[in-house]
Formats: sequence, C-alpha cells, structure tokens
Amino acid sequence: MRQLDPTVAADRKHRVLQWVVHHFIETSRPIASSTIAEEGGLDLSSATLRNILKELEDEGYLQQPHTSAGRIPTDRGYRVYVDYLHDVQRLASNEKARIEKQYGNRLAELDRLLLQTSKVLAHLSHKTGLVLSPDFDCETLKRLELIPVGYQQVLAIVVTQNGQVRHWPIKLSFDPSAERLNVLNRFLNDNAFGRSISEVRRALASQIEITERELRELHQLANQLLEELDLADAPEKLFLDGTVSLVDGGAELGDLADIQSLMRVMEERKALASLLQDEVRFAVDSIGPEQKAVQVRIGEENAMPELRNLSLVTTVYRVGGRPVGALGVLGGKRMEYSRMMSLVDYVGRVVSRTLESWDDNERS
Repeated sequence: MRQLDPTVAADRKHRVLQWVVHHFIETSRPIASSTIAEEGGLDLSSATLRNILKELEDEGYLQQPHTSAGRIPTDRGYRVYVDYLHDVQRLASNEKARIEKQYGNRLAELDRLLLQTSKVLAHLSHKTGLVLSPDFDCETLKRLELIPVGYQQVLAIVVTQNGQVRHWPIKLSFDPSAERLNVLNRFLNDNAFGRSISEVRRALASQIEITERELRELHQLANQLLEELDLADAPEKLFLDGTVSLVDGGAELGDLADIQSLMRVMEERKALASLLQDEVRFAVDSIGPEQKAVQVRIGEENAMPELRNLSLVTTVYRVGGRPVGALGVLGGKRMEYSRMMSLVDYVGRVVSRTLESWDDNERS
C-alpha cells in the first residue's frame, strides 16, 4: 500500500481545518464530513474527510458538541486559522472613505478622537470597540500655565506632548499679583517641558528648597498646583462602544452567569483598560521587525477568564514611533478575523497619523 507523502497529508489537513473554521464562522452550524464533500471543493472522498476530521479532533483543533453532530473549532483551531491569514485583507473602499471622513474633521482634543475611534470600530465591526487612552501621569508635558480668573482664583492648564489638554480652577488663600504669576509660569515651564508630572514635582521641590524668603508665596502656590494635579479627575481611561453587540452573540457567550460576569467587566472597564495597558507596555519593550502589527487573542488565550468565550483583536497607536495607547475589537470567536484584523490595523494607522499631524502642526 502506497503511503501518502507527509507534506501532502499535512496540506490536506490544513485545508480541511481552514474550510471548517471559515464555514463555521459564516453559518454557526457544526460541520459534517458530508457537508465538506458536497460544498468544500477539496476533491477528497467522504472516507478521507472523516479520517482527517477525526485526526483534527484528536489533536485538539476541532470538537463535537454532541456525539452525532458535526465538528466546531476549538480555540486552538481558531488560532491556526488566524495565524495563516498572512496578508491582512484591504478594507472595502467605501469603509475606508468613511473612516477617512471621520478623521478628516480634525477632532479638537484627544478624548474626542479616542471616543470617536471606539464608535468607528464598533460601527464597522458590529462588535465592541475599545481604545485605551495614554496614561496621563506618565505623559511628558509641553506646557503648564496659570491664568488669573478672579480674586484668589487661577485657572491651571496642562498640555501634554500627545495633545491632551486639561484645565481646572484652583482656589487660593491669597491673591497673587500678575507679576508673580508670570514669574511662576516661566519657572514652571522651564522645569516642565519634556518631563512627566512626577518628574516636574521632583524638579520643583529641588528648586523651591533653594529659593529666597520672598518666594515663599510662590512655593505655596506651586505646591497647591501639584496637589490639585493629584486630585484632579483623571481623563477617561477606556473609551468603549457597542457592548450590546456582545449580548447579541447569544449562546456563544456561555450561560447566564458567564454573560453577567462579562457585563460587570464591561461596566467597570478597569480590568479591560489594564489588559490594553499591558499591550502598550509589551509594544514598548518589544519594538523590532518581528513584532506583529495586530495581536489576536482567542478564547482562553485572553488573560481575563470573563473573555474565555470571546476573541480580542488589538493594535497599538503611536506618536513619533512610541506606543502611547491601544485600540481593538472584542467579539465572539466566530468573527471574520481577516476583516477585523484589517479594520483594527487600518484604524490604528489613522489614529497614529492624526496624532502625528497634530504634533507637526504644533511645531510649525
């Protein structure tokens, strides 16, 4: 009996697995060998297909929900399917035009950009769109400004290198003169540019310790400013839209307890934000040609147990080549991976390009 070439056998098995995963994504129905024989166009007999399906099940790529039913992909099967999507498909031209139009409006502030991005991702993917905001405390500063707005009141304005703008009023115990505010503004900006808030705090403490007696009022004002920075409401950490699309997944999400647990995570957001923050840190530590532009985590590959019935497709967005945030799509494992990967990759590039243009315009 002639033995089949191992390369040919492996190629057959791979083509069958790809067809099963793709067809299951489209139909959500378990796949039987008879269905593949009739519709697959793989030129394999039913007996051969049954043997291949049994091997794929034994190797953990497929499973049978019921003894007499066809097969469905496991997380491992989805992983093979995603890994073999060598070329991210191009978005349809009308979707590209829609995204370009959204970002052509030159959104005024970073929060609006990221909120709009989560909506675009949710709308185009019919899944849940997620965008992680840059960490405000760690962002380098471009400018600190104190503006008098009334008796014993000033308005503090902070602008970061990535375009975040924060402002809030500060109530003082004394009424500083315009001259002293100008001195303090120059002093703050001499020590603030290109540094994080924590670095500015240390620099100011060092400088203030050596100032003369007549600058003690400025010392008090600078300390109050830094306290207000700590107490100020942090910007929205995670912008999220399209949660209802997850519930529409129905049985794919598991039982009622699984769905309730997932909804609590979506409501609190902190754990999801932490997950995307890890993505940014990983990108910072792994800059190189081998790094994938788009990351796909399927089922139990997700660190959070609440996401074990879902897949998460993410990428980081950058300013000046430095990863500053992350965005992505969260949905059922039976998603169109090639399209989701293309969507996330393209939107990530648009956000990066938009932030870069803001920075270029500011410099010019």
